[in-house]
Amino acid sequence: MLILLLLGVLVTYVLVTWVNALREKRKSKLDGPALLPVVGYGHRLIGLDSAGLIRVFGEFAEAYNDAAFAQILDERYVVLSHPKYVEHIISSTEIITKGRSYNFLHPWLGQGLLTATGYRWKSHRKFLTPAFHFNILASFLPVFIKTSRVLTEKLQQRADGTPFDLFPIIALAALDNVTESIMGVSFNALKDSESKYVKAIETLSEIVSLRMRHVLLGNDFFFSLSPYKKTQNEALEILHGHTRKVIETRRNQLENEKVKIENNEDIGLKNKYAFLDLLLLAEVDGKPISDESVREEVDTFMFEGHDTTASGIVFSLYCLAKHEEVQKKVLEEQKSIFGDDLTREPTYADLQQMKYLECVIKEALRLYPSVPFIQRRLTQDVDVMDFHLSKGTSVILNIFHLQRNPAVFEDPLLFNPERFFETAKPGNAYNWIPFSAGPRNCIGQKFAMMEMKVTLAAIVRRFRLAPGPDPDLCGALILKATQGVNIWIKPRV
Repeated sequence: MLILLLLGVLVTYVLVTWVNALREKRKSKLDGPALLPVVGYGHRLIGLDSAGLIRVFGEFAEAYNDAAFAQILDERYVVLSHPKYVEHIISSTEIITKGRSYNFLHPWLGQGLLTATGYRWKSHRKFLTPAFHFNILASFLPVFIKTSRVLTEKLQQRADGTPFDLFPIIALAALDNVTESIMGVSFNALKDSESKYVKAIETLSEIVSLRMRHVLLGNDFFFSLSPYKKTQNEALEILHGHTRKVIETRRNQLENEKVKIENNEDIGLKNKYAFLDLLLLAEVDGKPISDESVREEVDTFMFEGHDTTASGIVFSLYCLAKHEEVQKKVLEEQKSIFGDDLTREPTYADLQQMKYLECVIKEALRLYPSVPFIQRRLTQDVDVMDFHLSKGTSVILNIFHLQRNPAVFEDPLLFNPERFFETAKPGNAYNWIPFSAGPRNCIGQKFAMMEMKVTLAAIVRRFRLAPGPDPDLCGALILKATQGVNIWIKPRV
């Protein structure tokens, strides 16, 4: 009798869940793949790797006119791949809650700027924004130059015409840049690639990426039963422990030096403090920020400013390697700025003159956005043009295919930096959103562009680049390639 009762409850649950999913799909007026009972579309994701995720979202964009409805277990998803749909979501000051996938980052980043919402996000965004004023960015230039010098010396060891994967060494350089500029301390990742800190970041990134695409591991209960939970805890202990140690040491130093900011509005304008100092000295609602909140913001920017920038640099180098005529134009621009002394260290003014290089970076980010997909969770019903999206829906903004959409860009797969000349910029502000857009756009985008310019210019001035095989793209957290992004380099004569 009990077995029959349980079976009845299970059957009822299956039917109710399925009927609700079909009703929501019909109410939304969106097309999408067929939904099975209980799993919805989830059965198609079993065994799917991160390369497959890009392929599936591409199929959605093509088959369902850039707006698709899908259900996975009890979660509703809408995938949008055109600016006319994305603009309504991304520009809203109300739709600022990140989607379910960002929950997998909470053990690492807590309620940092990337994952927070509501008043916490708004207040922290307000006091952190001045930390990226150009006065502060200019003070980071020596760090970027020092790292680029170490990087080019490391690359010199690979400059024998043999193809190699760019990602590992560029990621270490990006990590050195972000740790020294944010924390004011150098981890020397380029010189110590086997450090526990570096390995812990790699481990956590892989686990979060896995949970985003794995139906069962995305569930906290099943994840807690897997060996990945123990691995995650060990990596978190290393990362959080190191960050807390640096915070405690620096707070004591500032207290001993009796450093104080009289007015929060002056942060980043009159004072050239490291990012960590600004966090330790600032106040929210008249109170200092707790050490744990500082830790969350530092770890957040370490994550956002590390792999994402590395991805942008790597794919920019790949595009330069593949398009020799573009590489020559970049080199000519460098010669016009540096003259006969290509070994001279760049000034902040020099970077502003690298207009063509900036177009190259933007076009590379169009084809290869560092963050291929972002997500919002609706806290209220929303109408987007003719579609109705119910509260609780997770909206995936498919940046990767949006920026390759033939309805948006002419010859979308052609690498053409001239698209971004002053006279030929993409018309709609939401056609190009590798740094997101609207109120939750990337707070560190100027930091990233500056770092990319310094690094790419240093490499092009010293090496000639040629491409390896086309990369097999994959993306969850950031855009990478399953077999790496391979090029070969040789010293310039």
